[in-house]
Amino acid sequence: MTHAQKQLEAPSAAELITLAYEHAYEQGWTDGLPIIPATPEAVDRFIAASGRAAEEVIALLPPRKGRATVEAIAVSAVMAGCRPEYMPLLVAAVDGLTDPNYPLEFMQVTTNPMTPFLLVNGPVRHELEINFGTGCLGPGWRANATIGRAIRLILNNIGGALPGIYSKVSFGSPLRYSYICGENEEENPWAPFHVDRGFSREDSTVTVFKASNFCNISGGEGVGPDEILRQIATNMPPMYGGGDGALLLLGVNHAESLHGAGLTKRDIRQRLWELARLPVSHFATDFAQMEIAAGRGDANTVWRARSPDEIYIAVAGGPGPQDVYIGAGMPMTRLVPGN
Repeated sequence: MTHAQKQLEAPSAAELITLAYEHAYEQGWTDGLPIIPATPEAVDRFIAASGRAAEEVIALLPPRKGRATVEAIAVSAVMAGCRPEYMPLLVAAVDGLTDPNYPLEFMQVTTNPMTPFLLVNGPVRHELEINFGTGCLGPGWRANATIGRAIRLILNNIGGALPGIYSKVSFGSPLRYSYICGENEEENPWAPFHVDRGFSREDSTVTVFKASNFCNISGGEGVGPDEILRQIATNMPPMYGGGDGALLLLGVNHAESLHGAGLTKRDIRQRLWELARLPVSHFATDFAQMEIAAGRGDANTVWRARSPDEIYIAVAGGPGPQDVYIGAGMPMTRLVPGN
């Protein structure tokens, strides 16, 4: 075969995918990672799986007020590597992100690397194979990885939060690639998170938090409940970027220990609120004054949240004396329609 004949050959499927990625990257449509080409056929399958019309506008996404139609959401979902059946959850999450009480526009343009965190509850966790146990914050789980990634592509491509253009985040964060898990309801000795928020156990929901920093908390095995909570509280200091609340993902070991000691989630929130405090002298004066003005401190002490109600608790992860603290608050919960 001559060189000219080779040039006339149609590109292979692998070559087409590479070309599609290169083109998408050059256009600024990706998060830097390879994408799945959003062919019309694939997008149509995702739209059908949503149960909605392609042109239906779910929300206007800041900062450029992009129209988040079902079709536009489907395009990002395909690119992210999602399956069509993820669409109802993605649509529900986008609706939560644009609740009037959720600070999405601020999150899209600030220098702080805050990002949505998604907590999934109910039967949809099993239907979509969303990980809520060992390794639930990734990597390695398609639903978790691609649903979270689709949210980022939606915020960038529809909302316009392109790094260095509208998004002025100083450093960025790997949490902005994908930040999602399910709640381990099966090993939660209390009511699941979505039940606390007024839904039934049989409902499927997605809760969107305004989130930033993340801390894995190790230790506290074989000690009493007060020591477990002290260990957790030492990793929940007052800090900028998480002032609107704190989300504690209790590991199953500590959840069982605290429940066995007779503590309710309300008891845990109250005790953490009392413990997660530091003297005013620990902080820069401007920071301390800012926190006091926000209701998170007084003349002597700065604390983690305005009240125990701003400390949210869910159970997740696998065995081991591990918990996860996330600077997160302002949760917006939406029902996910059944598939």
